[in-house]
Amino acid sequence: MGVGEHVRQIADEPLQQLTCHYASGDLLVSFDRHNTREQYGAPYLQMHRADLHALLVERLRALAPDAIQIDHRLVEVSLSDDATSQGVSLRFENSAGREIERRVPAVIGADGLKSLVRRTLWQVEPPAYSGFVAWRGLAEASQIQAELSEGSKVFAGPGRLFVRYPIRQGRLMNYVAFLKVAEPQGESWSQQGEVTELQALLVGFHSEVAAILAATPEGRCHKWGLYARTPLAQWSRGDVVLLGDAAHPMMPWFGQGAASALEDAVILGRCLQESTSMAEAADRFQRTRLERVSFIHRESQAGGERLTALHPERLRDSAVRNEDSLGLMSYDPVLGPLCA
Repeated sequence: MGVGEHVRQIADEPLQQLTCHYASGDLLVSFDRHNTREQYGAPYLQMHRADLHALLVERLRALAPDAIQIDHRLVEVSLSDDATSQGVSLRFENSAGREIERRVPAVIGADGLKSLVRRTLWQVEPPAYSGFVAWRGLAEASQIQAELSEGSKVFAGPGRLFVRYPIRQGRLMNYVAFLKVAEPQGESWSQQGEVTELQALLVGFHSEVAAILAATPEGRCHKWGLYARTPLAQWSRGDVVLLGDAAHPMMPWFGQGAASALEDAVILGRCLQESTSMAEAADRFQRTRLERVSFIHRESQAGGERLTALHPERLRDSAVRNEDSLGLMSYDPVLGPLCA
């Protein structure tokens, strides 16, 4: 996509991933990332999502200055009922409240987990509450009063999980906590949470966890319920094709949602180059991608229960099921074969 070197310059490359006992901090599982480049042909990188977005926007504008407009929210999408009419109608609202209408020859609906394109043009089942709630926050590494090991770390406990990893060259510590909560919670990613609530829920966790939470600016984090969605059997309709979480929404346990969307983009781009119509490209795209994303979807659905087992010690003695053992990182969307 032309941003690899820029990504490597600003991303963090954790050389180890550790899974530890939630209370004692004892090591349960470790993954050595020193040979990732040799093993997979690329580094294992972690970065702030907004930084990646900014790089992609900058790259696209360098290639085609008028190709992207930000600060616009899609509010309506419709296909014509007239068989002789071509194209798709879109209506947006911008940040100033102004409405903009467009009629375009084709649409790639890459509008995420809560895709308006999917909800409008497909019959979809309502999402089902997974029983888990996520809290996410950022802390300045310089404010964390604890000795932190390098790389990323998971603290696994009964019904509770705390994940932390550095971003922006280690200046920030990103964390997310997953907890089993019986009562369904709202799904808004902008919903505010209070760190004091999370601290109370993570009583008994290792002192490193407590130190990271205490360093959260203004004691504010984000909190939302995790909802499972059924993947679609068909990703295209007319001149509309879905991509990423809009087509195959995943639970976050393997961190593969954004990665799968990037893979989708590469494969769809290749299919468009080698096809004579959007319909042909969309068909090849789905047939090429369906088996892989269906497998990741199934594994992601089961990941939460496995990681929050009542006895975290079992993780040490159980067969590991992660990106490496499942072969997820051996996949190459640039050179892999396309379905005919």
